[in-house]
Amino acid sequence: MAAKKKKTANGRSKRAPQKAGKRAQKKDKTKKAILEAALALFAKKGFRRTTTKEISKNAGIAEGTLFNYFGSKEDLALYFIEQEIAGLISWYEDEPDIQEFPVVEKLFAIIQRYLERITPYEDFVGAVYLRALQPSSKLNPLSLDGQEVNLHYLKFIRSILSEAEAEGEIPPLGDLGAYGFGLFQLAILTHWLQDRSDHKEATLALLDRCLTVANTVIQRGGWEW
Repeated sequence: MAAKKKKTANGRSKRAPQKAGKRAQKKDKTKKAILEAALALFAKKGFRRTTTKEISKNAGIAEGTLFNYFGSKEDLALYFIEQEIAGLISWYEDEPDIQEFPVVEKLFAIIQRYLERITPYEDFVGAVYLRALQPSSKLNPLSLDGQEVNLHYLKFIRSILSEAEAEGEIPPLGDLGAYGFGLFQLAILTHWLQDRSDHKEATLALLDRCLTVANTVIQRGGWEW
């Protein structure tokens, strides 16, 4: 009898990770459904005027259930940014041709892809951008919540720069290289949000000019060119 109990106990311990995995999948599915419902409302009413009650109704859940996943609309926005970053990294990892590009072209391809991903949500991204300027906002780059999300992306950029450094393509930049790229991308995003040209052609032209300058600087080994 003791052996049978031991076998049953072992059987339960083996099934436990599967149950935990299913719970995690269900939670992730619910979070994505909430985000999808929220984005649809943000597109219609705007970020500020959309209420959590409307979001929960659109997602087909109770408002209390929504708060089990997201404490506020800012938490939803952070989750959106997190998902976009994850999608961008997955895209890069699935593009072996881009991984063979010179490092400058890799980084500019990443920015271009990022802008393509967020284009359907331009109004929402603009609202989040403005909210991030508030010192008390979780979306502020200096907030701990904002830093936690952005750090994952900066480490991804740092890994790309490290490969280029190891191959002698660029001089050692350390973490400052990733932070510098992050600031550059923020500047491009600012321009993109203000760009009223057809298909954001002005922003794409700016990216192209910056690519030319960056390539020249690297090839000449400095600013004397």
